Amino acid sequence: MVLGDLLKEAIRHLKDNKVEDPSYEAGLLLSHVLGRDPGYVYAHPEEEVSNETAGQYRSLVERRGRHEPFAYITGECGFLDMTLFVNRHVLIPREETELLAQSALWALGKTPRYFNRRIPRLPEKGAYRVLDVGTGSGCIAVSLARHCDYIHVDAVDISVEAIAVARKNAEKYGVESRIDFIVSDFLNDFASKEKYDLIVSNPPYIPEKDIKTLPVSVKGYEPLTALAAGSDGLIFYRALAERARSLLFGQGMIIVECGFNQGQEVKGIFSETGMETFILKDLAGIDRIVAAVSIGDGGFCSK
Repeated sequence: MVLGDLLKEAIRHLKDNKVEDPSYEAGLLLSHVLGRDPGYVYAHPEEEVSNETAGQYRSLVERRGRHEPFAYITGECGFLDMTLFVNRHVLIPREETELLAQSALWALGKTPRYFNRRIPRLPEKGAYRVLDVGTGSGCIAVSLARHCDYIHVDAVDISVEAIAVARKNAEKYGVESRIDFIVSDFLNDFASKEKYDLIVSNPPYIPEKDIKTLPVSVKGYEPLTALAAGSDGLIFYRALAERARSLLFGQGMIIVECGFNQGQEVKGIFSETGMETFILKDLAGIDRIVAAVSIGDGGFCSK
């Protein structure tokens, strides 16, 4: 079989199974199997492929036709300037979480490319300690450690399998020595003798009753423990707010991602503890990131 015919076959299968943009995804999957740039696939429609390669490709197309996420099929996902390993034990990093990482980098004194929001920065010091709650793939912990050589991160997750993925990504980018990976249930048994300058988290935030309304590609494949968060989706934010005083230094900061309709509620949860709060909108104009500042002696930088 030649590439062009194999591609047409895949497009029909994905279209019949109502996969969005079947032509684009069929081409990406074929380029993944061939280890070639996507443009190569379309430029060489008459190139013959082996039965083994065709079989491998059809297997992946069938998985995508069942709405398994593309990232799980290929085993990787782009995040900022990295390509991370992912599997079904971790949530697939989204664009919204890139804004969370950029916000944390800003707080730590960096100026991420294209980041034009303004939230406070932590007071300048020689080294910072960061807590990443619900690290999942490690996308936040690894990106922070990679761009800030003056931080140490405690990356916490309830899942042993997720921690294994995060560790693999840290090793890939050479930052494993500055990240401690901790298997722990933050809500019930996480205890730390450390205090932190910054706590960052993309916690589970979907109300349990809403799980059934999610697309099959999410509810059927991504880990429930990384999605569901009690009756209203706010339990992690309340836990973070309640423990802010014990976990943060006097001039500390919490930055979290929240659901599309939760921004004001999350802001209120942290405001009630006396923290100064800020909301950042994502590219769709949705209140997506909440930053909460605990003001101690000396205050915060504002630039």
